[in-house]
Amino acid sequence: MDKRQQILEATADLIAEQGLHSCPMAMVAKHACCGAGTIYRYFETKEELVQQLFLHLTEVMASHCMNGYDESAGVKLRFYSFWGNFYRYMLEKPRDRALMEQLSASPAISELQREEALKPMNKALTMLLTDGKQQQMIKNLPDAVLTTMTFGSLTMMAKKLQLSPQMFPQAVQPDDLLNLCWDAIKA
Repeated sequence: MDKRQQILEATADLIAEQGLHSCPMAMVAKHACCGAGTIYRYFETKEELVQQLFLHLTEVMASHCMNGYDESAGVKLRFYSFWGNFYRYMLEKPRDRALMEQLSASPAISELQREEALKPMNKALTMLLTDGKQQQMIKNLPDAVLTTMTFGSLTMMAKKLQLSPQMFPQAVQPDDLLNLCWDAIKA
C-alpha cells in the first residue's frame, strides 16, 4: 500500500471510530506511521483529505452496488440487485458504513462534490426509478424520497445488526428487508 493510501486508510479508521471532529492531523499521522508533513505532501488541508476520502469511499461503494447490475433487467430485479449489493456492503464493511455516516454530514463535502461522487450510482437509480414510475411499478414520488427511504432503512438496519444484534433474536434475512423496502416504494 502506498503512503497516500495508507493515510486515507488511517483517516478512514479514525473517523469511523471517533468521528470527524475527534480526528486531528497529528493523530492521523501517528495512525498512518508517518509525519504530519508527509500528509501535507499528499493533501493540502484536512478538508482536502476528507474530500478525497469521500471520493474514494463512494467509488468503492459504487463498485459494490453496481456489481452484476444489469441495466436491461426488469425494474424489480434491478431494485433487488442494486439495493441487495448495497445492503451486503453495509453489513460486510461496518467501518465504511460508519465512515459514510460521518462524511455524509460533513460540511467539508460540498453539495456539488457529493453529486459528482455519487453520479455513477445516481445514474443507475434515476433510470431504475424513472422506468419503475413509467411502468407504474413504483410510486410517483420524488426520487430523493424513494432513495432516502430505501437507503436509510437498509443503512439503519445494518447498523442495528452490527451494534445491537441481541435486538434481533431471529435471523433477519436480507431478502426480507429488501421485500420491506420494495413494498414501501412500489405503486
